[in-house]
This record gives sequence, structure tokens and C-alpha cells, in this order.
Amino acid sequence: MTRATHAMPRFPNPGTPAPAYHPADEFLLDYAAGTASPTETLLLATHLAYCDRCRKAVKAARTVGGTLLDTLEPARLPPNMLNRTLAAIDAGIQDDPAPPPPPPLSTFLARQMAATDWKRLPNGFRMRRVSAGRGTDEKDGGRAWLFDSPPGLTLLPHRHVGDEWTVILSGVFHDGDRTYRVGDFGLREDGETHQPSIGAGERCVSLIMVRESPKYTTTVGRLAAPFIRL
Repeated sequence: MTRATHAMPRFPNPGTPAPAYHPADEFLLDYAAGTASPTETLLLATHLAYCDRCRKAVKAARTVGGTLLDTLEPARLPPNMLNRTLAAIDAGIQDDPAPPPPPPLSTFLARQMAATDWKRLPNGFRMRRVSAGRGTDEKDGGRAWLFDSPPGLTLLPHRHVGDEWTVILSGVFHDGDRTYRVGDFGLREDGETHQPSIGAGERCVSLIMVRESPKYTTTVGRLAAPFIRL
């Protein structure tokens, strides 16, 4: 039997049309300020790789933030702050080290797609957990997954526990009255129920973030849940 092939999406493809769906402004502000979780940062950076509009918004937010800092009055530090800082350096005491910078997203995606530890279902769907760095196992920080779905597949209906973020890397993804294409950012809120489907013609690769595993709303879904837990 011939093994199914999984095409590697170009990331980002310079010829890809501009995304039609974007993250909320507050998500972009969190990204610009560096307060997004590692998993949120991964999803937002992925969308930004495709979206000139959102890159400009992030740049503008950072420029405004720097201008505001310049207008603040200097804060008076405790008189012993310098000595305490030097003593901490001498003693080798530091805060948590900063995480290493992420690899270029094209390199990151190529490595993830080439991995062999995918969970596979008989219908041709496969999924694998993606590590975005420190904090990715925390509930509030979210968990990232890659989904690789065959064309024409209708996913199981489910209800979300916590919000879900999606960025499309290849193919077409239908969700309700919206059709998402490469670079698009999708959001489903806590408690929303939906049943997405994959467009015809090519596989759909998507990067998603969940806070908790969704609740499947059909008998078939509940039976399958242990095998596709997020």
C-alpha cells in the first residue's frame, strides 16, 4: 500500500494574497508589549509572517510605547539598589533566564512537519503537539498543535473550553460563514460550538492553540475523544 504524502507548505509564500482575517487589536498589543504567552506569541508571529497590515500595527504600537516611556518622569531608586544589584551579579543570582530566540518560522515549520511523532487517524487526519518554549504547558498560556487534514474532511462537532486560535498554513478551512485561507487568523471563544470542514483540492495544514481539550457533542466524538485529546 502506498503511504500518503504530506506536502510541505511554503512558509511564507511571497505570492500568497494578504490575509482577510486578523487577530484582535488587544492580541497585537500584547505581542508588541511582550506580554503574550510563548504559545500566543508563536501563533501571532506566524500570522505576522504573512500579514503586512498587522506587522505595521505592531511596529506602530512599539513606537508609541517607546514615545510614552520617554515622557515618563524618572523614578527614584532605593539608595542601596546599585550595591544590591552588583552583589547579586557577584553571587550568580539571576532571575529566570530569557528564553533563546525562536528559530526562523520557516525553519521551525519545516522541522515540525518533518517530525515522525504524529497522531494519525484512519481518515487521513494527523496532529502533533508543538512546543513554543517556556510556559506552554500552563493552562492560561495555551497549548499549540499542528493539524494536517485531508481535503474534503468534516471535523467532529465540538464545544470549546477556553478560546481557540487558528492560523492557516496551507489549504482552505471553512468555519460557519467564514472561509479561511493561508495566513488567516481565526478565533473561537470559550463555550462556542462549531463543526469546521476542509476545502476540496488540497490538504489543509493549520497551527492552533487551545487552553483545554474541546468537548465533543456527538456519540462518535465522545468515543474518539481519548484518541484526539488536545
